Amino acid sequence: MSREKKKTLWTKNYSCITIATILSAIGGEAMNLPISLLVFEETQSTILSAFIMVCGILPDLLLSVFVAPLIDKGNKKRWIVGLDLLMIGVYILMGSWVMHHEFCYGLYVAMTLALGTISVFYFLSYDAWYPDLIPVGFEQKGYAVSGTVYPLIIIVMSPVATFLYEKISMANLFFVAAAIGMISVVIESLIREERKHATSGYSFAQY
Repeated sequence: MSREKKKTLWTKNYSCITIATILSAIGGEAMNLPISLLVFEETQSTILSAFIMVCGILPDLLLSVFVAPLIDKGNKKRWIVGLDLLMIGVYILMGSWVMHHEFCYGLYVAMTLALGTISVFYFLSYDAWYPDLIPVGFEQKGYAVSGTVYPLIIIVMSPVATFLYEKISMANLFFVAAAIGMISVVIESLIREERKHATSGYSFAQY
């Protein structure tokens, strides 16, 4: 088995993390653009629409440096699966609320901040775990594949997300994103935890 892993990039672990990454990217992009379109449609304000976008990136600017040491000491698979489940929960709650209530700008601001915060933990966990899932000797190819996922998904999903926004209710879009996320969780759970590097941690002061 170990010899086979050295011969190919597409081991079980790497294939699973790649598929899960694609699904997560599709689910995220399926919601990002529709939310922006909805906010502008309901408020007719470019400032309020821009503020929603700022809320999405603000947690990354404020939390990344402080979160990284915590992520590095933990189990990356548990972080990834747990954060995906948390994001799915947010989507389901939003979908359920949207079905029975009118548009509420404050709720979308809170949701965007929550998803942005989850994303900070998620992407740091992903970046810390991903190197351990690339077979030895295939690091360059592995990162090349990873680097193409999000640009391609954004290009493909932009028109698709716009079409879905016009054809499907916002509540159902949340449920679709939750379903995609659940498939991603199932695939991530198939990955066997590996760690190539030293397991000894370090203090926040050392970081």
